Amino acid sequence: MVQKIIWSPESIDTYISILEYLEEKWTEREINNFISRVEEKLNILKQQPLIGRISNKRKKTYRTLIDKHTTLVYYYKPLKRELELITFWGNAQNTKKYKF
Repeated sequence: MVQKIIWSPESIDTYISILEYLEEKWTEREINNFISRVEEKLNILKQQPLIGRISNKRKKTYRTLIDKHTTLVYYYKPLKRELELITFWGNAQNTKKYKF
């Protein structure tokens, strides 16, 4: 069980970018749905931090879908019982840039 969730600067930036995009292109409803999905996923990860797919490139780094458009990349620190959010990744982005 995770005691603390840490948002990295990149995770904050990418989360805000997604919200800005939704605000520009979609409605308040989609923004609220996205926020709810993120909160729901974080609550699940607090209870089961190992449910994501483990990265082939970095140890203790996982990724999990928020929705069909967005993946959350996170790092699990079991000894500290912490989860560090690394980034929110748009699934349509170039996968060659994907470093996790």
